[in-house]
Amino acid sequence: MPDFCAAYGCSNEQLFTSLATFLIFLRFPKDSSLKREWELAVKREGFVATERSLLCSEHFKADDFDRTGQIVRLRHGVKPSVFNFPSHLQKVCVLFG
Repeated sequence: MPDFCAAYGCSNEQLFTSLATFLIFLRFPKDSSLKREWELAVKREGFVATERSLLCSEHFKADDFDRTGQIVRLRHGVKPSVFNFPSHLQKVCVLFG
């Protein structure tokens, strides 16, 4: 049974997509405060991550990963920050000059 990325609008699934595109699928952190930040980042109303919830590596910057060893690891304390949300879900920053 495939597992899907939990991010809003992402259709990547662990079983098929990861083999073809070298995606990494990450479980939500066990640390409750960091887990909550990840849950809010996916922008799904009322979403609460379970022990099976995943996010794919497309939602992290390249420098969020430690690739120095044989195993690619997510750096400590990193939050997902790369999303392609529809305009009504994006924050708007207004600068006054």
